Amino acid sequence: MKKTLLTLAAASALSVSAQAEQFWADNSVSVLNGSSYEFTDESLTTLTLEHASGHSWGDLFYFVDRHNGGGYTETYGEFSPNYTLTKMDGMVSAIKLAYTYEFGQNAFGGFDNNLFGVAADLKVPGLNFASVTLYRAFNDGTDTDDNQLTVVAGYSNGSLNIDGFMDYAFGSENNGFGGEDSMNLTPQITYDVAPMLGLKGKLKVGIEYSYWTNQFGIEGKDQNAVSLLLKAHL
Repeated sequence: MKKTLLTLAAASALSVSAQAEQFWADNSVSVLNGSSYEFTDESLTTLTLEHASGHSWGDLFYFVDRHNGGGYTETYGEFSPNYTLTKMDGMVSAIKLAYTYEFGQNAFGGFDNNLFGVAADLKVPGLNFASVTLYRAFNDGTDTDDNQLTVVAGYSNGSLNIDGFMDYAFGSENNGFGGEDSMNLTPQITYDVAPMLGLKGKLKVGIEYSYWTNQFGIEGKDQNAVSLLLKAHL
């Protein structure tokens, strides 16, 4: 937990220090509730705090989840700054050095993972944004260091918004427990109801779908879960 707090403090400091060169920023808080999650037999509620911003040096994304349900609790988060190496015209609009710090804490203990890689921002007709990142993941306290391909994309049409990510972990060095290839596909479909309610900012309602094969690299541990979602952009 100490490392978690230090990470959040570092993320906030970096965001503030880059304020003069910040092009855009978005902060949100969301609540999800759903069932059919692999690690609990009951419904799971997740509170998420999220930040995304663009800067002259690159971009920054971080979030913290707090899971609670069926006696299970967990804090999980990611801190991801990307440094722009070069910008260009065409389908590939930028190449970046990518880094992600993953941290978690639950009743079984905690972990700190470090992922280093290269990212490409893409210009895809019809999409608001898209990127592909290839990481080498160094996973804390295990022999399961592996590779991860991450794809992120988003689309909007008026108040309708569809965005999400796909993580594909592969090439694990461990051929035993937790060493299987894994895919986590998680899109969100939301609708901004703020204009109908006369509110400033955005208030989105919708669903999140989580499809996760071989969860945590464990063969046959597959997840199909749908959650109701309420997200307020601050």
